[in-house]
Amino acid sequence: MNRKFFDKYEYFWEYEYPFGEDFLKSIFDNKYQRKYSLNGEGIFNLVIIDNKIYSLDLKQAKSMVVDDGKKAFRDITKDIVVDNICNKLKENNIIYTVNSGKIITFKYNDIIFKTEIVKKAAMPA
Repeated sequence: MNRKFFDKYEYFWEYEYPFGEDFLKSIFDNKYQRKYSLNGEGIFNLVIIDNKIYSLDLKQAKSMVVDDGKKAFRDITKDIVVDNICNKLKENNIIYTVNSGKIITFKYNDIIFKTEIVKKAAMPA
């Protein structure tokens, strides 16, 4: 079954797999990697650009963050990741907000989604 992120699901957790395997993969293609932790830390949605590793998790939020217009502090590559995600949301006519250049919230199917782009020092084990 090929699940798409912008399909409508009944429960929030049903969006988690398509978030990485459909949404992020459609934006970053071979720069996206889904990694299962062998240490029990969970599942990581990773974007690897210029040997920099970013983890993006999907959570449900109660409200949208304030759009402060700030960019990531001293990390142009993180800005590229944020801009690409925002462009994809805009392409799908989804209203979003960005805070501190690293937190993106957007509302879809009456759910407020939140993703934070976190730079990793090394590949998760």
